[in-house]
Amino acid sequence: MKKLVFLAPLLLATMASDKLGSLFEAPQPEAVAARPAARPTAAKGTKSAATVADVVTAANAFLASLSTAQQATLVQTFNQTNVAKWSNLPVSNGSRLGLRLDALTAAQQTLALAVVEAATGTVGGEGFREIQEIRAADDNLVANGGGSAYGSGVYLIAFLGQPSLTGTWMLQFGGHHLATNICYRNGYVTGPTPKFEATEPLTFTTANANVLPTGTVVTPLGNEATAIQALFAGLTTAQRTTARLSQTFTDVVLGPNGNGQFPTTRLGLPGSQLTAAQQTLVMNALRPWVLDADDATGAQLLSYYETQLANTYISYSGTGLFTSNADYARIDGPNVWIEFVCQSGVIYRNQIHYHSIYRDRARDYGGNFYTTALGTQAAATQAFAVYPNPAYAGSSLQVQLETPAASATYTLRNMLGQRLSSGAFSGSSTEVATTGLAIGTYLLSIEVAGQSPMTRKVLVY
Repeated sequence: MKKLVFLAPLLLATMASDKLGSLFEAPQPEAVAARPAARPTAAKGTKSAATVADVVTAANAFLASLSTAQQATLVQTFNQTNVAKWSNLPVSNGSRLGLRLDALTAAQQTLALAVVEAATGTVGGEGFREIQEIRAADDNLVANGGGSAYGSGVYLIAFLGQPSLTGTWMLQFGGHHLATNICYRNGYVTGPTPKFEATEPLTFTTANANVLPTGTVVTPLGNEATAIQALFAGLTTAQRTTARLSQTFTDVVLGPNGNGQFPTTRLGLPGSQLTAAQQTLVMNALRPWVLDADDATGAQLLSYYETQLANTYISYSGTGLFTSNADYARIDGPNVWIEFVCQSGVIYRNQIHYHSIYRDRARDYGGNFYTTALGTQAAATQAFAVYPNPAYAGSSLQVQLETPAASATYTLRNMLGQRLSSGAFSGSSTEVATTGLAIGTYLLSIEVAGQSPMTRKVLVY
């Protein structure tokens, strides 16, 4: 039995190698071109408006297929309570919002999944493909004694807020071992996290065509496991000592009940103490999680996280081989947070299974709730919001006032207080160009006639 526990991850790594070859390379233009991509120098957010328009179009097509009662169940209020209604456990009453797939007609299921597919990635077997693999794994659990709490139909979809290219709304899709939370604002992605994904068993062959063709060999989280194993295998003995945590972890720390509870002190080995080759291993380890987001958002977030590598810490506990219960890994940066842990099997008791979580301190729930770092902020709690933040140099900052103004001005300054640009506007929104700005932190002030100026920090990279 012990041999099975040890061999399963090694078999998984071998079977995942073909998929990893493309995952750890930069996305090819043909792959990105399959769906509209963000404009590299003029994007307003982490995804082009045309791409988000596809998500909204798919969402509205799904809505149109539903009865009035179904629509009322699907569309819920976007607030702090509802965004946190997700879980890694099998579906139970009140644990999630929305409509169950197995309560829909076949045509409605197709339309529901089209929304999820439009909103998620296509690169390297991540994104929608991995969602489908996790659902197929649940069918495998049913076939092996898991019971009615499992199954590819026991997954729910919800819209928090009305899908639109204006305003804020969020797509939720999840069930056992899966939670997808993607937030949108005014036609742009403001956050693809929290994202929980897990699998039991580690690898299997499909016995039906409910999700994937019968006879498909499936390795959910295969890329993630192989990349984590490579990262820690690439450390020296001294580095492994520094990276080792004293605690024991049998599950992720920041799971469903961990909103906003990021540790104030990062532990382990900082990226500044890694060689260039080891830093590449860190980026390879980030990729499978970050690329679950749509292709443009994933690519842009990877680029941003790379600028924070020096301050990104890696750590682990357990054996460091990620083949045994309580083997645990963490990547903790100024923004990115990823945990990966091995647990004893629930249905396959002679094997381990994987749990993982991807969060972003600034972008969880689109930066509207539970954030602990500079990023998109909630309009509901701010006199004005600015996004994207951080932003690419050359992109436009979108400024949104809580209430329209008859007369207002904006001023962008560097940290020395020197004015770089300014302008007047009226109404509830305006754009501020970042063309020509160097990477760094800036101050954006908004002054509405008759009111005191309001200032926010803005990061440009």
